[in-house]
Amino acid sequence: MLLAEIQKTGTEFELPIEFTLFAFFTFGVTGALAGLRRGYDFIGVVFLALITAGGGGLIRDGLLISEGPASIVTNGEYVIVVVVAALLTSLFHRYVYRLNKVIAIVDALGLGAFAVHGVQRSLDAGLSVPAAILGGTLTAVGGGLLRDILVREEPLLFKPGQFYALVAIGGCCLFLALRRWAVLTPKEAGLITIVVVATFRLLAIRFNWRTTALYSEPPAPSP
Repeated sequence: MLLAEIQKTGTEFELPIEFTLFAFFTFGVTGALAGLRRGYDFIGVVFLALITAGGGGLIRDGLLISEGPASIVTNGEYVIVVVVAALLTSLFHRYVYRLNKVIAIVDALGLGAFAVHGVQRSLDAGLSVPAAILGGTLTAVGGGLLRDILVREEPLLFKPGQFYALVAIGGCCLFLALRRWAVLTPKEAGLITIVVVATFRLLAIRFNWRTTALYSEPPAPSP
């Protein structure tokens, strides 16, 4: 019932293509930087950039939707922009490190954009509201999860740290709430959500808002 009411509020939300490409570019830069830190060659850097930028969509579509390939492999523009991001990062990585604040801002915008995009894709596929929240969250943070697994590091998603996945989950819920209860078009709801998610993410960085471990020490195993 709730899903039907949300879907009646207007047409699907589509991010402007320029913003989507910018988000893929930024996530590609973060993936390329991870590859450079590990000493990978150009092929490894490009592959890690592609996984970081498109991995969330791959997980979402593979596990939840299963209606064909993810957009990263069907839209050539996305692949091209990520490869360009990897190339530029490889050539100018010394300067990229000086743009940490700019990258943080764009990454925060991309987090909101991919969360909204993932929720909308999940709704379009007929998934329930809880599944749509999961789909949006996977889209936003799944690429970073795959990146960490591929480089054999403990995924940052699972460790205490600055609010990231929580912000994405909140953004998914906000988008659905605005679609359901606010007199807004899907585009307006999406843009508001992106701004709110980016703002909270940047505030978390600025004031170091962090999650904490459930136990200061791991609990003893049961006898």
